[in-house]
Amino acid sequence: MRFKINILSVLLIVTIILVSCSKDPKPANDQLDNYYFVKVGNIALPVRVCGNINSDIAVVFVHGGPGGTAQGERANVYWQEIEKYYKVVYYDQRGSGVTQGNTPTNKMTIEQFGEDLDNIVDFTKQVAKADKIFLHGVSWGGGLATYYLLDTAHQRKLKGAIIEDAAYDIKHGAELSMQWILHKADSLIAIGKNVDYWQNCKNFYVQHPVLTSKEFKQHMSYLNQVSGIMFNSSNVQIRSSSIPKFEIDLAFKNSEFAPAQLTYEGQSIFTHLDLTPKLNQITLPIMLVWGAKDGLLPKNNLAQKFVNNLGTSPAKIKYDPNKYLLSAHAPHYEEWQTFDVDAKSFIETNK
Repeated sequence: MRFKINILSVLLIVTIILVSCSKDPKPANDQLDNYYFVKVGNIALPVRVCGNINSDIAVVFVHGGPGGTAQGERANVYWQEIEKYYKVVYYDQRGSGVTQGNTPTNKMTIEQFGEDLDNIVDFTKQVAKADKIFLHGVSWGGGLATYYLLDTAHQRKLKGAIIEDAAYDIKHGAELSMQWILHKADSLIAIGKNVDYWQNCKNFYVQHPVLTSKEFKQHMSYLNQVSGIMFNSSNVQIRSSSIPKFEIDLAFKNSEFAPAQLTYEGQSIFTHLDLTPKLNQITLPIMLVWGAKDGLLPKNNLAQKFVNNLGTSPAKIKYDPNKYLLSAHAPHYEEWQTFDVDAKSFIETNK
């Protein structure tokens, strides 16, 4: 009998250890959804904190653009899954979304955007009560998150960062994007599809070898014609009907919600941004995701160059070039199921 009791005790102890060491996060029924404004000078940045009220882990979402918004991001079912386990902090950058106050052009700098993000990170720790913070930056937001990480003091505030199709080298990215479109145009002309339209497309880039903000809108139109922004739209899922329609609209029409200051003029402010030479200053754990079908920031060259220049040890970099083969510029929408698994694994490993 004593022997049996000891065996049972050992099994119980082993079970407890295995459960406590599990990499699987635990969902909670207690969810929060609170709004705040974080003041930075005369600007008030809107912040929404949602998710698992009991978690000490938070993901700060850094939206794209410049001139996008995080207000409609929750319509994506991906965030419904993340919010079950962690807090998620959605904020609008200055000059974007429902940010309050007018920002002069001389404050539309990468340095100022980085300072704003630092205020959001501090808010997340102090007000949202999260001790373990991860960034998730998408597109321009991936570039901004990368810039933020160049400061070692900022890195010390975080556990890691998820970088998705990042605009970290905008000048080179724009050149690659134009080449991507021209290759598509040649392919379509060769098979006799909409020949006049695609010949006009080629002429457009001859006339505009460097894209200014005015030409960028036409560039985006060409990209959309060949699924260079959203390739796998059939897999995009909207979360439950409790999400108001205006949030769903914002998720897919956010450029109409952003102020003209950033939608048109602002995109040229960061035209020459190239963070490549400084990537070796980043030593934090990084999860890099890049859609293979991305036409706006083509994966070839950009993704591997990012990995190769990081200062992070290879063991702390989560990147698989053979994943997200059905995604363009928005993998966390287009292949959200895979992204969900990868993100949770990354967070649990580095928390």
